[in-house]
Amino acid sequence: MSLYLTWSLWEWLLWSIVLAITLGIGILFVTAASLMISQNTAVAKTRKRGSPVHILIVLGSGGHTAEMFYMLDQYKFDPKDSTYRTYVVSSGDNFSAGKARDFETKRGDGEEAHENYTILTVPRARRVHQSYLTAPFSTLHCFWTCLTILRGLHPEQRRLPREYTAYPDLILTNGPATAVCMVVAAKLIRFGLFFLEWSSRLQGRSPVFTVSKLRTVYVESWARVSSLSTTGVILLPIADRFLVQWPAQAGRRAWWGMKKTQYAGWLVI
Repeated sequence: MSLYLTWSLWEWLLWSIVLAITLGIGILFVTAASLMISQNTAVAKTRKRGSPVHILIVLGSGGHTAEMFYMLDQYKFDPKDSTYRTYVVSSGDNFSAGKARDFETKRGDGEEAHENYTILTVPRARRVHQSYLTAPFSTLHCFWTCLTILRGLHPEQRRLPREYTAYPDLILTNGPATAVCMVVAAKLIRFGLFFLEWSSRLQGRSPVFTVSKLRTVYVESWARVSSLSTTGVILLPIADRFLVQWPAQAGRRAWWGMKKTQYAGWLVI
């Protein structure tokens, strides 16, 4: 009897391990396939020229912020363009918040057009010298706050003008950790919207939601000449468009079938 119970226990344990491995492989396969489809799906060009655009810009602090505003300076904002900007900074990053205000003041000929932009604060995903044991908790806190921003529920967020949609049209970032949280949050929401849209079509109803929003662009740092940053490695299979500034970085991809990195030249000089 004792031998039979021991064998039954081992048999149950073996089948549990097999089931867990099978389930894990299945989840990995579905996730990889979903990311592949998401990256390679063309966005329908339904937006008319001059129509309102909501851009969310993640400022990474320090050199990342400096590079971001070098890039934004290259893009000449037309005052006639209906463009709303949401800047996201980490808690305590007064440098990035100040840079955003200076940029808006410069763009507005010395006057800040407060109705056209907002600056939101998220908790740091990981503080300098923070223990790796506690980092997952702070990262989850940051991720959750990014979700609230994308859903328009952040306490610092104000109601957008009527012509803008709830979700940002474009998310632009160049790292580091907060960028990962924001891009993953956007991808998660898009997966949810996709299933809602798919469900509506199956039921013969016009979809209320669309997945054409929340498109993400990640720009690898100019300092990364021959290898990707940690943020870049993580976002390579997730970002919709991955721009690099050195020829040696062009053509990289997470795995076969995924979209390749695009060489954009020097964007910060």
